[in-house]
Amino acid sequence: MTAAMNLRRRREPDAPAGVVAPPESLRAKIWERPVPGVGRAPLVWLLGVHGGAGATTLSHVLAPAADARGRWPGVFDRESPYVVLVARETISGLTRAHDLLRQHHAGLAGPALVLGLITVAARPGRMPPEIRRYRDVVGSLAGHVWQVPWFEEWTLVESDALPVWTPGDEVAVKKRRADPLDEVPLEIGELGTDVVAAIRASLGAPGSGESRS
Repeated sequence: MTAAMNLRRRREPDAPAGVVAPPESLRAKIWERPVPGVGRAPLVWLLGVHGGAGATTLSHVLAPAADARGRWPGVFDRESPYVVLVARETISGLTRAHDLLRQHHAGLAGPALVLGLITVAARPGRMPPEIRRYRDVVGSLAGHVWQVPWFEEWTLVESDALPVWTPGDEVAVKKRRADPLDEVPLEIGELGTDVVAAIRASLGAPGSGESRS
């Protein structure tokens, strides 16, 4: 935990000017023990900022990730300090993400290191312009911002039936429409690659490249 806090002091930039901490009622709690129900040590935590955000599903399809179960990890027993927030592309979902990002920038999220924000489509089709504008505002506090499109097929099965992306895996190319129940969609493979690259960049690893945001 001490090492993670030291890393935070080295890597985390100062909070943006004018960012005000949310009231306690709008903050996520911090785990006071290792995150329960995790059978392996993840490279990164996915923190769903509200119920139905998509963090549980994404933790199944991204092998390096695990669901933080709605709380900031306390970073016990060599847990990873890296966190990506996950929110649905709705005004209420993005507002909740904004609350937690403000909590983080105020230094009230424990030793967690926020890598960015994943927004998950709430419906098929284009993102409404009002959502896009608000997403840009919230994303300015997140650093990296990624988007997961709507996969109709994902709504028809349990999460553990979905294909899993592991670093180094090849993914479907855009020239053909892959079946998202049989193959990892291109967007998910790119997301996983970007998140791993963001962690490498935070650690100062050579050849980490830049994440798409």
